[in-house]
Amino acid sequence: MTSSGGSFDAIVLAGGRARRLAGADKPAELVGGRRLLDIALDAVAGAGRIVVVGPDRPLPPGVLVTREDPPYSGPVAAVAAGTAALEATDDAGSAYDRPVVLVASDLPEITAAQIDDLRAELERSRVPVVLAADAGGHPQYLLGVWRRAALAPLRHAPADSSMRSLIPGNAVFLPVSGTGDVDTPADLATARRAATPRGLEPAAARAVLLDRLAPLPPVVLPLDDAAGAVLADPLVAAAAFPPFDAAAMDGYAVAGRSPWRLVDAPRAAGHLDTPPLQSGCAAPIATGAALPPGAERVVRHEEVTLAGGVLTETSTGRDDTRRTGSAWPRGATLAAAGTAADAAVRSVARAAGVERLTVRGPLAARLHTSGDEVIPAGGRPRAGSIPDTASGPVADVLTGAGVRVTAGGHLDDRPGVFAQAVAEPNADLVVIIGATGHGIADHLRTALATAGARILLDGLSLRPGGSLIAAQIPSGTVILGLGGNPLAAVAGIAVLLPALLDALLGRRPAHPDILVLDDDTRAHRLPGRWRVLPVEPDGRGRWTVTTGHGTGHLASMIGHRGLALVPPEGSSAGVERLR
Repeated sequence: MTSSGGSFDAIVLAGGRARRLAGADKPAELVGGRRLLDIALDAVAGAGRIVVVGPDRPLPPGVLVTREDPPYSGPVAAVAAGTAALEATDDAGSAYDRPVVLVASDLPEITAAQIDDLRAELERSRVPVVLAADAGGHPQYLLGVWRRAALAPLRHAPADSSMRSLIPGNAVFLPVSGTGDVDTPADLATARRAATPRGLEPAAARAVLLDRLAPLPPVVLPLDDAAGAVLADPLVAAAAFPPFDAAAMDGYAVAGRSPWRLVDAPRAAGHLDTPPLQSGCAAPIATGAALPPGAERVVRHEEVTLAGGVLTETSTGRDDTRRTGSAWPRGATLAAAGTAADAAVRSVARAAGVERLTVRGPLAARLHTSGDEVIPAGGRPRAGSIPDTASGPVADVLTGAGVRVTAGGHLDDRPGVFAQAVAEPNADLVVIIGATGHGIADHLRTALATAGARILLDGLSLRPGGSLIAAQIPSGTVILGLGGNPLAAVAGIAVLLPALLDALLGRRPAHPDILVLDDDTRAHRLPGRWRVLPVEPDGRGRWTVTTGHGTGHLASMIGHRGLALVPPEGSSAGVERLR
């Protein structure tokens, strides 16, 4: 992460007892799926050297670690320890002249842009230190940029000194937004709420996934294995097509001008070693057959007359020959990166002499059901239980989009079971039906926190399907928790799956398929919330909606060929067909 080439150094303070957080390891607390320590490290990622002052924790490569002496002896001692660590690694060049960013690891909103603003002000004002200040003008003594010379007094100050007492009199206080720190459980809860997108509209939720998920690494696959994948590199023709001059129609290969003497040797497809054709002669030829040597063109059957072994043309010289490379030459780009490797792409690749494609995907998903009240497929009925009626339809949506789905098994309502399912490898996407609420049996959020997951979405402004969680664990696997009711589960996966595929496979997003409903759309709209409703075409360019059957089953989807995403009351957005 660090190199001596940066224009500044950084000291990240990550010690302290966090007494008001009941002694918790505050820098390790998660906000928006990242440790508070990682938020600080990301903000100073451009530094030449980074020193973390605090106990040993997992850190990126290249980050220096030191500890104040004695531990927990306060921020002044911590800054002194960090400065000593920098001095110990100063090079013979200008390392001592670099300014030092000082940042505490309890600032959930700190960003690299804020650090850049502080550094720019230090350069402009030529003062020894620039500190951040909140909107009320109150300084944040543990967020600022110092000149190395200004840090010297802190190296020798008593450990119980206050940071405030050591600030130079000519320091500049720069207003910076988002300087609030985390001291109490209430602060931590507020930061988590602010960092987690909740109740987003579908378009905004899709945008979050596209922004926060990186594409899978490319792989090279044989054509038949690339179904459901997306081109990571353009499809480039390895051979011209057609690879030879070929007949486009059943008819006659001819040499010279009409009339022609018909010879008895037909030219069949699949053979290149046919006898040459002399001028003034014609030979029967099949569609797709190579023109024999000497032939000039192909004339179709219906444009000639045959009498006494002589063939006479009745058309005006039309040529029904597919010429070599007329569709594309060797080296032509036939499909851009980001194009789905669908049947058409794979067919064209084969015609172009390409046997393997560089692609992302196909996406491998593991699908779990959950809940003690749910009987998985093959399970024995029992009192107070219901059968699993959601996993089959969800699997159909996934496989219909080219995702390779494996059954992950049923998850009982025990925290350890969820933790294992979240952490188990060998899947790009883990889908869990149920446990997305906040009840005593909903353990998915706890499992995600244990796994160090980054929360991407927590709820949608959607009915049904709004109870939904999307997260990513450090290994890169995406976890998608869907509502437990069948229609909620289907709605959630139908709304988000296109964006997940676009993000993870690097697929070019498609324009939405906008529908026109055959009745008053307002009757199907809710105030402030989107809806997913079953729809069926009426044969006249419009669609009908069936409502009122509830979300605990899929009776409303029987006989209907799609789902519609209906915008809320007062929205100008169109009605989008989901599948």
